[in-house]
Order: sequence, then C-alpha cells, then structure tokens
Amino acid sequence: MTSSANALCKLIPQAEKLKPVTESRERIIESAAELFLAGSFHKVGIAEICEVARVNKGTFYHFFASKLDLLLEVLDRYAADCRSGFVGVAASQDTPERKLAALFTVPRARNEAWKAIYGSASGCFLGNVVLEMGANEPAVRERAERAICDLTAVMQPVVEAYLKQALGKERVSADAVRDAADILMTLIQGAQVQAKARNDLSVFDRYAAMAPAIVSGASAVQDPDDAN
Repeated sequence: MTSSANALCKLIPQAEKLKPVTESRERIIESAAELFLAGSFHKVGIAEICEVARVNKGTFYHFFASKLDLLLEVLDRYAADCRSGFVGVAASQDTPERKLAALFTVPRARNEAWKAIYGSASGCFLGNVVLEMGANEPAVRERAERAICDLTAVMQPVVEAYLKQALGKERVSADAVRDAADILMTLIQGAQVQAKARNDLSVFDRYAAMAPAIVSGASAVQDPDDAN
C-alpha cells in the first residue's frame, strides 16, 4: 500500500469518529435553544440540557466552558437564521412594498412553527434574552446589540428601495434610510412582543400593513421636504 493510500485509510476512521462528536455539539445547541426559549436561561440547568441532548456533562464541557458560553452560541445561531430570512426577502423579485411587508414573515414563520408545537407564540429569542439578562451580563447585551445592528443593516436595502419608489426619488439620504430601518426593526420587535403577549400571529400581518406608512414617516424626519 502506498503512503498516500495508507494515510487515507487512517483519515476515514477518524472522520467517522468526528461525526458523532459534531452531532453531539449540535444536539446540545439545539436542545439549549429550545429550552431557553420555552423557559428562561436561569431556570434551565446544564443537567437538563444534557438530558435533552442525550450527552453527559463531560461532553458538554468539552464544547462549552459554561452555560453562558452556550447561550452566546445559541444567540449567534438564532441571529444567523433570522439574517438568512431577511437576505432571502431582500433578494426576491417582489416589489419594494411587498418586500417591506415580507420582512415580517420571517419572525412570523418562527412563531408559527413554535405555536404549532407548544400552543403559544414564542416572541423573539433575542428580545427575551436581553430582557432577562441584558442589565447584568455585558457579553449578552453586546452580542444581542451586534446581532440587532446586523439585522437592521440587512434590511436597509429593502427600506431604501421602498423609499425611492414611495417618494419618487432617485436618491434617499443614508441617514433617512438608517433611521427608517431602525424604526422598522423596532416595529418587527414590537410585533413579536405583541404576538407573544396575545398569542395571536395576526399581529404580524397588522404591523406589516402599517409598515409602509411608518417607514415613510421615519424618513421624513431626516428629509422634511419629503413630508410635503
């Protein structure tokens, strides 16, 4: 057997060993995400996470230094998934106004999926965690702030395209786009709070219907001439 073939034979078993290890890490993350969203960070213990993920504590600490470290990973995953949804809306061939409304379908779909299993809307994981821990855990606050800023930036092209169409302008100031996108993110977050409080997914539809007028109004603060 050649040296390269011998090396390949050694690599294959190693890859097979790595697969279940990777799967264990994914199960920990997925189990923690579900438990944190269903309850709260402080009420969920490492033992419970390990039980649901079907791993022992040694495996947990092999991947994560602490429960907080795991939470930060879950936050990153959640934000990345939301980002993917917003990017998909921005890349669609819909009209600017339809895209603006479609941004609300991203959190709506998550809440709908959760409600189908657990009977109630989930709200926003980022918002839930910030309310619970933002005042006492700087790492959580900073990670959540970074995620929200990134998600807002992803929505800015949708906002800009809508404002250009609605205002009949070839150019809209960067400040107007930024502020309107900030207001839109606040509106999306508010829809999730209301949907969770009322256990009513139609909140997303009502907020989506209001979004064009609110976004246009927000831009007029920066560009007063557009309000006329």
